[in-house]
Amino acid sequence: MREMFYADILENKLLLGEVYDMRLYAPKEVQKAKAGQFLSLYTGNAALLLPRPLSICAADTVSGVFRVIYRAVGEGTREIATLKPGDRVRLLGPLGSFYRVFPEHKRFALVGGGMGAPPMLALAKKIRKEALDAHISVFLGFRSKFQTILEDDFKKYANEVIVATDDGTQGIKGNAVQALAADPNFDIIYGCGPKIMLKFLAKFAEEREIPCYVSVEEHMACSVGACLACVVKVKDGENWAYRRVCNTGPVFNAKELVWDE
Repeated sequence: MREMFYADILENKLLLGEVYDMRLYAPKEVQKAKAGQFLSLYTGNAALLLPRPLSICAADTVSGVFRVIYRAVGEGTREIATLKPGDRVRLLGPLGSFYRVFPEHKRFALVGGGMGAPPMLALAKKIRKEALDAHISVFLGFRSKFQTILEDDFKKYANEVIVATDDGTQGIKGNAVQALAADPNFDIIYGCGPKIMLKFLAKFAEEREIPCYVSVEEHMACSVGACLACVVKVKDGENWAYRRVCNTGPVFNAKELVWDE
């Protein structure tokens, strides 16, 4: 159930380039968060009426702290980047669907492309907590080593972390799906990242009959399903229908999505 709440900024530091790492103290709401969900943050600027959706990177139920990693690229997120420790902000959430972990699976592949990597960290922690004997492989894709984030964080939970970069400056030259293709023996695949990456990930999983769940990235406005700005196409019998990413998603079964666009 979505709720409005206030949180205190503990940290909001520049990680690299335009990417920021923010910590929010909200002990009650942290208990409700699930891997794959997001928060919508109101900037407090009257000129920016709508909230900005931010994926949950971590939700520490002991410390009561949300961790959010975001890129300051638009007017709203640049405003968020100016927040300082001690500032109090208004949020809505946790919002959206979430990743589920199935007990019959033992070998997990987590694929994150660019800013799709942060939600995968919350999932990696969830899997490790619920399946101690799980084998977790994380595949991260970035344009270059200068945009690589969270590699060391993933190593706390994963058996292996493989980085791929478009220019070959770190890890494997190529993308995260190409890195995954070198070892296709997984029980389930989870992904988050650009649509083109998810499209190829879904195809990869379908060809090998591996279950695949993905979190799609779409521009959101209201974050509560009222404006229909964030719809995606899903299969509906022989036809297709629209579904709202902000409440039906952002996590979908990859085989239910229409990718031919």
